[in-house]
Amino acid sequence: MKSSYYKRLFSMSYQLLKVRSVNLGWLLLMALLMTMQILMLNAGLVVAKLVLVVGFLAGLPFEVTLVTTALFASNQLINQNDLLLLTTWRRFKKHWLPLLVMELLLLLVWAPFGDVGFSSAFINLVRLPVHVMDNFVMYRRIWLVLVAIGYLIVLTLFMLLTYRVVNGIINRREPQRHGLKSLWQFQRVFIRPFLRIMVPVVVIDEAVIFGFRALMPTITSQTLGKFLSVVVMIILITFTVMALSCLMVAMVWEALGQPSFKPVFDKDDATHTMAWFPAGLVLILVALFSFQAFHFSSPASASTTVAHRGAVDNNGVPNTLDSLEKTVKDHPNYVEIDVQETRDGKFVVCHNQRVREANNGKLANIQKTSLAKLTKIKVTEDGRKVYLTDLADYLRVAKQYKQRVIVEIKVTPDDSKNLAKRFAAQYGNTLVADRDFVHTMNYQTVKDLKKEVPNLIVGYIVPFNLVSVKHLPADFYSVQAIGLGKTIVQQAHSIGAPVFAWTPNHLSQMQLMRVYGVDGQITDRLTVLQEMNREQPSQFNWAIIQSLISQFI
Repeated sequence: MKSSYYKRLFSMSYQLLKVRSVNLGWLLLMALLMTMQILMLNAGLVVAKLVLVVGFLAGLPFEVTLVTTALFASNQLINQNDLLLLTTWRRFKKHWLPLLVMELLLLLVWAPFGDVGFSSAFINLVRLPVHVMDNFVMYRRIWLVLVAIGYLIVLTLFMLLTYRVVNGIINRREPQRHGLKSLWQFQRVFIRPFLRIMVPVVVIDEAVIFGFRALMPTITSQTLGKFLSVVVMIILITFTVMALSCLMVAMVWEALGQPSFKPVFDKDDATHTMAWFPAGLVLILVALFSFQAFHFSSPASASTTVAHRGAVDNNGVPNTLDSLEKTVKDHPNYVEIDVQETRDGKFVVCHNQRVREANNGKLANIQKTSLAKLTKIKVTEDGRKVYLTDLADYLRVAKQYKQRVIVEIKVTPDDSKNLAKRFAAQYGNTLVADRDFVHTMNYQTVKDLKKEVPNLIVGYIVPFNLVSVKHLPADFYSVQAIGLGKTIVQQAHSIGAPVFAWTPNHLSQMQLMRVYGVDGQITDRLTVLQEMNREQPSQFNWAIIQSLISQFI
């Protein structure tokens, strides 16, 4: 009877660790990775970080070549470390270019799942032209489809290239296959190891963190809480790093057809009995990183509270005076509303580009309808019917309640070319006098507003958290909570700009945002955010663990 997948994989991996050059190469890669993680906790030292990244990226394809060579090496070659390394080097020189291309494709494939310790930080250094960013936002549905198609193409190329390169390293030519069998032959390189290894790892990590979060309120001693947090962090990071290593080996193993690996080692060579020695050293490195990370990851001060769309939970129809008059009773620092330009160059408070009239069910396009007509339209939500609101009226009522406002300008392809100029002329001085803010997802509008009204506080809503904000100067940044990491927050703070996260609606998300260091949170659940601001720092220990685990998966 054929043994289980995990038993065969772990048995093969354990035997590989007995090969001296393989385990030393793995130890070196783990040392580079964990040292890089430690340096990432601090700003600066860019050259040192780049050296470590280059070292890791150069070492990984060589280790892949070494593992491939070892899996099909004779016992004589396995027991001659120098000869094994020389053979590997010769094969690496022959295949170095496709190996590096394979590695590049792997980084692209892995981007949605995690940053493996460094890629997210360096992706956040990417500078995209402003017109590209604005075009993506304007036509994001088309772009998302194109990105999804592009990702599938990259994944297919990665699996195909990995299969060809790994088999090419040992000079093995597989017979040509066609149809579904050939497709699975390539897909198994990544799909099966990912499903068998990384999915269970993510589930286990999240389950442990969830349990620890539930346990935290019962721990009254801060010292005990910190000690348990570090222990859990060390265990989970070690477990996750081991799983990532196993994933890389599994991809090679799958590409080679899951070969059995049962080498016979020289009995007088004691190094082959030390298979878990590198794992012990990695555990020490993880422990050092965990102590450092926990020290540098204390939660930021209380978040500025912002009521998303001017509402709290279901207290009224969002973006209306009805909800504003109820929301001010909860005393948010700001209410955030959406506005759009109408056909006659005015601005109405509304989120969607099309609204359905409550009376007859007809759809009205904001950009093709006058303000006078729009303010006579009733919209329905949760059984409540209210009129759309003129921005001028909304700001007037907010001022009566002494409520500060953050206005989001929704920019669409149907807007006028001088939208920013019109907005500035109508509301610029009022917003400055009332100390209100403006933000938008269109960067050209950010620049135009600052040009028209230099004293107006204008923020940029970053459409995706994978680019540098240093070359996109703004008074503040609004970033999406999903996929947020510390790097983009640190970038913004380095140029003196605060960061608002949108839209964390669960207590756990809000706690995580504080650990990431955001300055404010735009939420639908204002009272939960206010309660979170009053919590003791010890309640955020689980979020520190979560933020660090997310750097690996």
